[in-house]
Amino acid sequence: MAKNHSVEANEMALLSLMLGVKKNIAEKLNAFQLYSIAKELDFLNDFKPQYSFAIRTVKGLDAPRPRLEGMSFGQFMYVDTYFEISVLADDPAQLNKFIGCLYLPDGKQFDEKLIQERANYVCLFFRPEEKTAISLNYRLVKEWLCKQYPLLFQAKEPETNDLNQNPVAEPIEASRGSDWVKVYESLVGDDIVNQDKYAELPLHYVFRYLTTKIKENAKR
Repeated sequence: MAKNHSVEANEMALLSLMLGVKKNIAEKLNAFQLYSIAKELDFLNDFKPQYSFAIRTVKGLDAPRPRLEGMSFGQFMYVDTYFEISVLADDPAQLNKFIGCLYLPDGKQFDEKLIQERANYVCLFFRPEEKTAISLNYRLVKEWLCKQYPLLFQAKEPETNDLNQNPVAEPIEASRGSDWVKVYESLVGDDIVNQDKYAELPLHYVFRYLTTKIKENAKR
């Protein structure tokens, strides 16, 4: 669990969050029950690709749907860029922005104008263990995404074998966040008037389109 990756994390607090029960109820679970739950949460330790988020709702904000269905390409660009920066620079402010872009209020669409406002909300109300768990889970979702679209992502060996030192270092990683901007600009081309519409396109639609283009170029 996230306690393995953050000295500030609280096991029972995270457990109550993931189960959707009060902390005092989580504390009453016996050893067998805790063991059974821990087996279901092995993904937080073995880093196998996952297509969904374990923490579905937190502090009134909702995680993306499984397989990132419904996420726009524009939202993904911001999410992935802030995630990379937060990991590489170990920057709490960027981590807050990452979560503020990833978790949205129920029924609300992503709006880049509200990033700082939502990041401030995350900073005030999210506990360290919650942020750690979300970062870990996104890393696993991104690994799943990399396997779905291998032509868009580059394989990269982890810089260290000690994953506890840098729990969200990615063994499989997309091109750096700045490259997503270049991809976006190539999609827009000269169609500046409709550039916002390209950012609103579904993520998987864009990734499938880009994969097709890569294959077509490879045949030439």
